[in-house]
Amino acid sequence: MGTKKRIAVILASHGEAETGGFIENYRVSLHTLSRASAVMPIPVPLQHLISFSASLKKRLHLAPGSAGSPQNLLTRGQADRLRHHLERHPLASRIEFDVHAAHMASDPSFEKVLAGTKEHDGQIVVPMAPVDNSLSCGQICRHISEIQAPERLHRVKVIGRLWTDEALYRSCLDHLFGGSVRLPEKSGVGKALVLMFHGTLVRDSKGNEPSFHTGRAETEAFAKALAGHIAADPRNPWNTILTAYLNHDVGGEWTTPSIEEVSRKIGTDGFGDVSLFAAGYFSDGNETIHRAERLSLLYPGIHVESIPCLNDSPVFADYLATKVAVAATQILGFSGEDVRGDA
Repeated sequence: MGTKKRIAVILASHGEAETGGFIENYRVSLHTLSRASAVMPIPVPLQHLISFSASLKKRLHLAPGSAGSPQNLLTRGQADRLRHHLERHPLASRIEFDVHAAHMASDPSFEKVLAGTKEHDGQIVVPMAPVDNSLSCGQICRHISEIQAPERLHRVKVIGRLWTDEALYRSCLDHLFGGSVRLPEKSGVGKALVLMFHGTLVRDSKGNEPSFHTGRAETEAFAKALAGHIAADPRNPWNTILTAYLNHDVGGEWTTPSIEEVSRKIGTDGFGDVSLFAAGYFSDGNETIHRAERLSLLYPGIHVESIPCLNDSPVFADYLATKVAVAATQILGFSGEDVRGDA
């Protein structure tokens, strides 16, 4: 047997501040807005003002020593789980999988990890979101074109359009109904599941449609399809499945129904048991972790349960390992190696 090929696998998440510290949150927020300004106009002074006010607000509302977002920790956990699965994969006899967690807005940065592994025999990038848009997969592809030599681009594979993959839907169902998640009793009525997705800009403050790819159509299609899969599953205990978008409050008009609108509906429609599942995210973070608490404060008489994202669950790691193995096979195939039967 010859020398093993070395392929980098980079899980690219958004990245969030891991502490409540002002400086860390300010830097992450500013980095996020700076990236966003590449596709939508955000004046630099406004970027600093938003970052300053948001970081100060978080610092004032968190107790000293409070933890920040769990997202980066969860992405590292996803990388560890994936590494473990790949080490046991048949391809491991021929490939050394070098698995990394990287982030677009915090450290370690995606660009740094990408540059540090560009001489590997291959690079596989997994944007850690089910739907692609200009701010995720678009910027990832731009960084790849800037960092990697043109003659080596055939050795780079970006795994996208995951929302179209039936295997992802099966993974979501296994996550929900596999026994690791608390579900309401199937008997009775008044049980709602709220599927939460990242909101997208519909029109800017001047009424114009965005000039960049927001992923809105794909997100809406993903939401509809996933709700249909869950409703059709015989293990489903919910009487009602609702879709809610987690929007920002700047920039113009955002997707509907928003989580605020859905929350009002929950309060007036007589639900007694509500489960929240952030299906549009692969890991929990600032946008998801406090939603159940906020809803409970609004309606103390309703039992509210938060279902974790796929996070570092074994079922998701197994799904990612399968996708990575296929991508690795394609990379080696493009290099003229016969890897049939290994993936």
